[in-house]
Amino acid sequence: MRTGLFCTYENPERDYASAYADQTTLVQLAEALGFDEAWVAEHHFNPDAASPSCLSILTYLAARTVQIRLGSAALLLPFRNPLHVAEDVATLDLLSGGRFNFGVAKGGPFPLQNKLFNVKREESHARTKEALALIQKLLTEDGVNFTGHYFNVEDVRLTPKPLQTPIPTFIATSSPEMIKLAAEQDYGIMAGPPFPLDIIQSSRHQYLDTAGTGDPRLVLIRFYHVAPTRTQALEEGARFLRPFVERMQISTASMQPEWTHWFKLDRLIEDSLIGTIEEVRDKVLQIEATLQPYSLILKPMDPSLAKRRADLEAFSRSIRPYIGLPSGGGLHLKQPTQGLLVH
Repeated sequence: MRTGLFCTYENPERDYASAYADQTTLVQLAEALGFDEAWVAEHHFNPDAASPSCLSILTYLAARTVQIRLGSAALLLPFRNPLHVAEDVATLDLLSGGRFNFGVAKGGPFPLQNKLFNVKREESHARTKEALALIQKLLTEDGVNFTGHYFNVEDVRLTPKPLQTPIPTFIATSSPEMIKLAAEQDYGIMAGPPFPLDIIQSSRHQYLDTAGTGDPRLVLIRFYHVAPTRTQALEEGARFLRPFVERMQISTASMQPEWTHWFKLDRLIEDSLIGTIEEVRDKVLQIEATLQPYSLILKPMDPSLAKRRADLEAFSRSIRPYIGLPSGGGLHLKQPTQGLLVH
């Protein structure tokens, strides 16, 4: 199981330059510590997650790093022109030396995004599927002809072409329709921090049932926070997560009501990596055994850069050496708390 860092460019001080500098520092630290990947989110019109242009950010990070793989988590295809996306993805892959992972999504339950980008919510799935199909043809073929409902091109030759053929592609989704597409096209799947573990396991089973063989290459993103005691970790974790939960409850109620039950504070804490370092290690190893992720991607929660650095260092020192070892490398694992193991 690979490990990595999830970047959402929090901006608690309302100082965008510092927010970007801090996140760059964390990505460079993750690379120095031996983490395998760094993924950048795409969010719009949100000062607490200031990463609207994730491909631009990733291109900058490519110049500031050497070997860590860099991914979009995820590029919101309904709001973008697929010709521009293909050109930007190919350029980024070249400039990064073939280190790019292409994660895509239809966009979350945020009505302002659909309104301002003039995209109807009910069209998001279809636009995503059609845009992704066109982008993949542009990245891998010459003289592309494509006739769709939203996009049409004739005899297009992409310049430049990417280094990787194909570029590793992942869909962030829990939708059965999109899981089926990922399995049929040999894409990986991605699950963000709010996705419940039991839903993720169901998606994994559906992927395997559809594909017959193959690896879902699950990129699992989890909130991460450690403290000297469980009580402290849970109290701090709840404080960090509560504004997020409240905001998402409002958004899902209007845009995606079937997700509303996901955004319960206790449930979200249970499915996150929050506790003492030993408790988090046990949970990581249980997740590795049950969900078998391709990558486990950490979202440090504390607004302090020093604390986020310390938490990454603690994970590297006290958890990463045990990943991939049989039965937790001889550790006596505690029984997981209720809701951790999913079947």
